[in-house]
Amino acid sequence: MIKRMRTKIKKDKKKIGTFELSCYGIGNCIGSGIFVSMGVGIGYTGKSTPLALIFSCIIVLFAYWYKTLMSGMFALPGGRYAQQALLQPPILVVISGISLIFGGLSFAMYGLAIVDYAVTIFPSIAPYEKWIAIAIITIFFLTTLLGGKFMGAFNAIMVVVLIISLIVYIAVGLPKVNYSEIVPFSSGYFSGGITGFIMAIAIMSFACQGATMPIDMTEDTRNPKKSMPKAILISSAVVMVIYVLISIVTTGILPIEQVADQNLGVVAKSIFPYAVFVIFIIGGACFAIATSLYTTIAGIKYPLLQAVKDGWLPKALGKTTKKDYPWVIYGIMYIIAIIPIFANLELSDLVSLLMIPTMILNTINNILMFRLIKKSQRLEKFIFPYARMAA
Repeated sequence: MIKRMRTKIKKDKKKIGTFELSCYGIGNCIGSGIFVSMGVGIGYTGKSTPLALIFSCIIVLFAYWYKTLMSGMFALPGGRYAQQALLQPPILVVISGISLIFGGLSFAMYGLAIVDYAVTIFPSIAPYEKWIAIAIITIFFLTTLLGGKFMGAFNAIMVVVLIISLIVYIAVGLPKVNYSEIVPFSSGYFSGGITGFIMAIAIMSFACQGATMPIDMTEDTRNPKKSMPKAILISSAVVMVIYVLISIVTTGILPIEQVADQNLGVVAKSIFPYAVFVIFIIGGACFAIATSLYTTIAGIKYPLLQAVKDGWLPKALGKTTKKDYPWVIYGIMYIIAIIPIFANLELSDLVSLLMIPTMILNTINNILMFRLIKKSQRLEKFIFPYARMAA
C-alpha cells in the first residue's frame, strides 16, 4: 500500500499543474496574430481598438466555452478530440480527427514567421530562411523526446521571456501615450463606423484563440478537473489585460495613419533604443510565435492517440516506443511541417481555409454541450431519489 502511494506521488511530481498549464494557454494565445492583426484592426476601427480587443477576447472565450465546461466535468486523456467525440455524431468525429493531422500545416507557417521577424534585425540570414525555419521546427520536435515535464518547463521559460518583453513595451510606452487622444468616444473612435468595429473584432479574434489549448495536456496534469478550467480562465484574463494595454500604447503614441495596417515593430522602433528594439523583436515577436508553435507540438499527440484508440484513425499511427513515445505520430507531423517549406506553398491561405470548418464545428459543439448538460440534469433528477433510498 505504502509502495503504491510512493509510486503515485512520484508520478504526480512528473505531472504539470495550473502554472504550467496557464503558460501553455498564454503561450499558444499570444502569437504572430497580435503582432500583425492589431495593425489591421486599427485600420478598421482606429482608437477604439482596445474596446474591440475586449470584445474579441470575450467572444473567443465563449466560442470555445464547451471546452472550459467539459474540462471541469471530465478528465479526458484525449483532450480536445475526446471532448468532441463525447459530443459529436460519428461523422463529425472523423472530420475532427482528420483536421488535427492537417493542422500540422500551421507548424511550417509558424517556423517561417519566426525567421521573418528575425530577418528585420538580422538581414544577412534572409537567404537561409527556409533552413533556419526547419532547424527551429526540428529542435522543437526533438525536445518531445524529453517528456512532458521538461517540455512544460521549457515552454514556461519562453512564455516568461515573452511576457517580460511585452511588459517592457507596455511600461516604456504607457508614459508616452497621449491619453487625451484615446479617451472613449473621442475623435478617432469608431473611425470605420459599426461595420469597421465589427470587422476589427473578427480580425483580432484570431489572435485571441488558444487559451483552451491546455486541455490536450490532461493526461499529464495533476488534478485536471480543477487545474484545467482555472488555467483556461487565467490564460484568457492575462491575455486580455496584456492585449488591451498593448493596444493603448500602439494607438496612443504615433498618429493612427502611421500604425494602421502595420505590425507592432513600427511603434517599438519609435520608443526603444535600437538595442532594446532588437531584444523586443527576439523576446517579443519571435518568442510569441515560438510559444504558439511549441504548445501545439507539445499537445498534438494526445488527441491523435485517442483518435487511434477509438478506431477513427489507422492503428499504425498509434505505434509507440517502450517508453510510450508516439514516434509515428510525431514523425508524420514533422514531415507535414517541413515539406510545405520546400514546396513554397501558400500556407496562410491553407491555414485560413482550415479555420472555416473549425469554427463551424465549434458552434455545433457549443450547441451539443448544452444538450449534454440538459440530459445530465434530467438523469440526476431520475437517479437522485433512488440513490437516496438506497443510502
